[in-house]
Formats: sequence, C-alpha cells, structure tokens
Amino acid sequence: MKKYLYLFSGIIAGMLFLSSCNQVEETGILKFGLEMTDDSQLKAADTDPALVAALVTIQGENGELIYDKEPLELLRFGDQYVTTTLTIRVGEFMLTEFMLVDEAGVVVWATPMEGSQLAGLVRNPLPQYFGIQPGETTSLDIQVIRVNNYSPGDFGYAEFRIGFVERFCLKVYFEGCGPMPCYDSLLGPEGSWMPWYEPRLIIETGNRVVLDQPLYQGINHYQVPVIQGEYHLSATNCLAEPFYRQSFYLEELMQFRCHPDYPPLVIYSDSMVIITPEGLHEPSIRQGVFGNLFVPVDEDGTTDPDFCPLIRDIYFFPYAVMDSILSFAPIDCYFPVDLIGTPPVAIVRTNSEGYFQVPLEVGEYLYLVLMENGQYYFDAFISSHLPGHVEVFPEEVTKLVIHIIDCSMWM
Repeated sequence: MKKYLYLFSGIIAGMLFLSSCNQVEETGILKFGLEMTDDSQLKAADTDPALVAALVTIQGENGELIYDKEPLELLRFGDQYVTTTLTIRVGEFMLTEFMLVDEAGVVVWATPMEGSQLAGLVRNPLPQYFGIQPGETTSLDIQVIRVNNYSPGDFGYAEFRIGFVERFCLKVYFEGCGPMPCYDSLLGPEGSWMPWYEPRLIIETGNRVVLDQPLYQGINHYQVPVIQGEYHLSATNCLAEPFYRQSFYLEELMQFRCHPDYPPLVIYSDSMVIITPEGLHEPSIRQGVFGNLFVPVDEDGTTDPDFCPLIRDIYFFPYAVMDSILSFAPIDCYFPVDLIGTPPVAIVRTNSEGYFQVPLEVGEYLYLVLMENGQYYFDAFISSHLPGHVEVFPEEVTKLVIHIIDCSMWM
C-alpha cells in the first residue's frame, strides 16, 4: 500500500512541477502621479525647458536592480503631471531614485532621499516601498523639488549621474479591429463571452522590454530609447493574439521617426496584408523582396517605363505550386487563382508610387499581381527571370520590377 502511496505522491509532485514550469509570469501596472512642493514652483515649471521624462530606479525586495533610470514619458493635465505606465512583474519593490529631465537630459526636479538635507521638504522621501498585484494598477504619488542651485548631495544622491538614454519619436500607423471600439468582451462560440483586449505594441531590445503601449487606430507616436542594436517589434490584436513581428536595426527604425518628411511604420492586422508606406523608395527591410510596378509607355520598349500610380496587391505563394499551375494555361492573360488551392504566404499593397516591399523567409516564391478588375496576372514583360518567379536569399533584399501590359497589346 505504501508503495502505491509513494507512487501517487510522486505523480502529483511531478504534475505540480510541470505546472509551475509552464506558468506564465504574472505582471501588473505601475504609474506615477507628480506633485511640485508648492504652487509657486508649479507656476515656475511653465518657464522650464520642456520636461520630457521621469527617470525611475526600482529595486526588488532583495535589493536586485529591476530598472535603472528607466525613462517614462511625462504628461501634463492642467495642474497635474502623470507618467506613462510601466509593466512590472508581481512582487514587492522599492523606488530608490526619481528625477525629471528635460529634452537635453538635464535633471530639473528630483525627489530627495531619507536623511538628506532636503528630505523634510517632502512628505515621503525615498526609498518608497510598494507592491504589484496581478492585473492591477499601482499608483504612486511622488513629490519633487526643483534642483535650482542645490547639489546632488543635498538630495542624498552621490551625483546626478544620468546616463540619460537619448530617445526618438517613432511614428506608427495602425489599422485593424474594424471601426468599432475594443469592448471588454465579445460574443464567442455557443454564446460564450470571449475577452476583448486593447491592441498593444511591444518593443524589445537587449532582452528587455523598452516599450509596451496601446496601439490605437490611425497615427501613434512613441518615445523609443536610442540603442545601438536590434529592436524586436510585436503587436497584439483585440483578442490578445500576436499578428505582427518584425526586427529593425536602429538606422532602419529611424526611417519612421516623427517628422513630416518620413512615412509612418504601417502595421495592418488583417489577413497578412502589408501596406507599403508612402514615400518609401528604398527598402527598409533586411531580407525579402523590394520593387516597383511598371507599365510600358509604347510597344517597341525604347522609352523608359512610367511607374504605375494605381494601388495593386501582390500575392506571394510557395513556388512549389508552379508545377500545378503549368498544367493550366492562363486565360486571357490572367490566371484563376482559385486553382492554386494554397493560401498565399504574404500579401503586399503598393504605395501610390507603385513601390512595394515584403519581408519573406529564404526560399523561392511565385507572385501574382491582383489588378483592380479582381483578376490575377503573371508578370507579363519578362527579360531577366521566369514569369512570376522570385528567390529570397539569406540577409538579402531581392529587387524586382514587375511589368504590367494590357492584353490588348498582344491581340
């Protein structure tokens, strides 16, 4: 009997172990509300250089460093200042540094440490202890003092060593979830209610999350730290399902910064459609296909072709389906795509100048152009490659020019 009892206990222990291994780390939200020490200083804040961020240093209950001068965007609502939110794991923590900086990274306001010369000017000097509960928002009200001619030692800091991370504004255009707002839930199968989440954009670099913000319909602006490395972007939709993943180096991501001369990074959540940003004339991807749609302006081919100003979609399929396509002759210059029987691996929509780009894995692809009349065409003017064929090589962008010729020219 004991033998079976031991065996049963071992099975239960194993199940508990596996359950703990598969458990997703729970997180909560932290945000800060700010208060200047008196009204006169609040009014004087209007004459300060633009305050852009709060730098926060947070340690765990065992003293481990969780965030070191993490920049949080600073927002003002009337006489109130708040920061953007910070996603943090569940647990007990302490806030050990809190400073406000301007666009140049200069500390303009700070919260003094306990025992410092200025500690008596605030209700709660640092450190401040707080807890994070799963799925809940923790708000901390922080008082700050204008630095003026005070020294860092007056605040209890060894120095105002910022190591401030330069940031840039990233412009993102998002289209998805339909015209209706994101509700708490929606009717699911068999009358059940499924959760409906707020779409979010997450940016990771150096194995840490540097941005986790809502993704709203239309144009969004995000403050992103400047880091020489690779940025990994992902987005989730109203069902909390990831639908977009892309990696950029700093130089590539800076092509979408907040400036009238630069296009936004377009994120589209519907059926693999990638919308090429306006103004894109050179590839902003590291691997895939970049090109343009052209139409010939005469029959003898002696004149340079003009770009096609009409927006068209280009469908990419695995090139293996070409074998089955060869058994069917194109009908009046177009191909009935329903005969392929294989879904496309990607769909790209050109910008108004006919340029397109699509990130693809290494391999061979068949492409078909969807015309405005709803018909799919092969590349009809081939001199350098097989009709509808393109190959993607590792860490390379294949440049492709697709020529569109009206069938009436052949008849």
